[in-house]
Amino acid sequence: MKIIRGLVAAVLILAIGAVVLIVALPGEKIAKLAADQVKAMTGRDLTFEGKVGISWYPVLGVTTEKVSFGNADWSERGPMFTAEKAVIGVDVMAAIGGDIRVKNVELVAPDVVLEKTADGRVNWDLSGGAAVAGKQAASAPSSGEAVPTSAPDAATGLESFALERLVITDAQVRYIEHGGARQELSGVSLQMAWPGGDKAADIAVEASPFGAPIKVDAMIAAPLDMISGSVSAVELAMKAGGGTARFTGRAGIAPEASGKLDLSASDAAAFLAALGAGGLEGPLGVTGDVTLTRDNVVTVRGGQVTALGNELSVQADVNLNGVRPKVAAQVATQTLRFAAKDGGEGTANDSAAPVGWSKAPIDASALGLVDGTVSFAAEAMDLNGIAFGKTRATVEIDRARAVATIQEMAAYEGAVTGSFVANNRSGFSMRGDLNVTQIALQPFLAATADLDRFTGKADFESRFLSSGESLDALMNNMSGDGSVEIGRGTIEGMDLDKLLRGDVTGGTTVFNSMVATWTIAEGVLTNNDLLMSLSKLAASGEGTVGLGLRTIDYVFSPQLRGPDGPRLIVPVKIIGSWSNPSIVPDLEKALKRSFDKEIKAVEDEAKQKLEKELGLETQEGQSTEDAIKDKLEKEALRGLQNLLGGN
Repeated sequence: MKIIRGLVAAVLILAIGAVVLIVALPGEKIAKLAADQVKAMTGRDLTFEGKVGISWYPVLGVTTEKVSFGNADWSERGPMFTAEKAVIGVDVMAAIGGDIRVKNVELVAPDVVLEKTADGRVNWDLSGGAAVAGKQAASAPSSGEAVPTSAPDAATGLESFALERLVITDAQVRYIEHGGARQELSGVSLQMAWPGGDKAADIAVEASPFGAPIKVDAMIAAPLDMISGSVSAVELAMKAGGGTARFTGRAGIAPEASGKLDLSASDAAAFLAALGAGGLEGPLGVTGDVTLTRDNVVTVRGGQVTALGNELSVQADVNLNGVRPKVAAQVATQTLRFAAKDGGEGTANDSAAPVGWSKAPIDASALGLVDGTVSFAAEAMDLNGIAFGKTRATVEIDRARAVATIQEMAAYEGAVTGSFVANNRSGFSMRGDLNVTQIALQPFLAATADLDRFTGKADFESRFLSSGESLDALMNNMSGDGSVEIGRGTIEGMDLDKLLRGDVTGGTTVFNSMVATWTIAEGVLTNNDLLMSLSKLAASGEGTVGLGLRTIDYVFSPQLRGPDGPRLIVPVKIIGSWSNPSIVPDLEKALKRSFDKEIKAVEDEAKQKLEKELGLETQEGQSTEDAIKDKLEKEALRGLQNLLGGN
């Protein structure tokens, strides 16, 4: 019974003590003591505006109206943050003993300004509070003013500080970098728990800057070291769009960091969309050792990236200073695979599918994200059904313009070198300058143009230029020129020997060589000088190939060889779509050429007879018509002289 009475008495004493404390320490006093602690900790002013009142529940403390926290002394943008409302809770038991310790802080709708100068200073660096704390500890207290027993240590001002709970709701965060670059986030929530001293701090941040929620959980092993400008062991975990990213290592507020990054997302599109990015589909994985230095350089070593069904090894240095990050990277893979998205070309088995090049918009926005140089190496590549072997290339990007230089590329038993330019500065355009040696025509044309009738190996060079917002527009707007030289090969589907004998049942034409040049204008390739050499025949060709419409309108003109020139010419017309062209003899042109010869022979014979009957003597370089005209003029003149009595 005595124990019960003792407990009741203790509770009453504590209750009375709490009431006396509240009476003795009004809200303004608690607010001032809290502001003093913040000043000692950070060297900055915590200012309360408007009415300050006592908060009884859920914690003992004060409620304030507008509150602001001072900025760095070099900033000209006003307070680092302002909040519409603040709730500051204190440790009741410590307060009864005369010690005011802030346990809880809640900020409602704060507007936070984060700044970074050109020389790397940041306004969230609070390490300047140590010097202020030392001065305060050495100063005598004012008369009649209580001195908190938890006054900060003179060395750092933070050893005795503890914050069980910091809550920020509905915050707006503005990040302003030197030069005026600005990023804004709204609807940010934060919770932090720090027992104080050398204990670890746990932080949770939530925001939805691009619609989907992002949550970051962080553990800072030594907050005092970080606040004082040093580094601390950290662990961070981010969840967004069904994916996760983890970082384990060391970090500081400079900012600086070094550690292991591990990112995994089953749906790359959803994960990146939550971060305001895009461009990838399917699973995404990233691992590697990452370092961020105080001079804003990020290095990646031993990086492994899994994306779009590919596994890439990455080494990179990224300089974050400037308008765009500047990258120097090396990327390597065993086999690079790239498949076009659905909705491109139609297929023979799907009559409802669109025919021709894809009209889907080309998204080249990634060209404007970074500048720099990327070296690429692959032992094999499969680019949507077009196969390449060992490849070595370099890509240089400058202000949304990328220049890819191919130093080495094995392709269809041959080799490719050259350059390719993609420019997205004011609309998308591309330019190419390629040289190809000894490429096997049949597999190459089958993969790139649905043509499988030509065999042989070719050397060709091509220059092209185009602009447009889709592959269809690019192919229809293309211009350029080029040339090709082919050694021994065949053309499947027609036998020129048989055609000359009147047999149109198909077959194969074997040729010894073929040369041609071409020009391209508005998506139409034009050739007028094709020459083909066969064992018993020769052939010429002329016509057009619609690169945009994927059509062909071309005429081959094979001819039997004779001692004095071609003896017989039977043109062959190739017309229709690339995938199913019609190949037929052009009998109309053949007959016309034959009749032209016959008509010429008849004309020559008639002229000879007329000259003989009229007794014409043509002068050198004079035509029969002119000789007849001269003879008639002389006869008319002789007749006129006789009429007038002349000789």
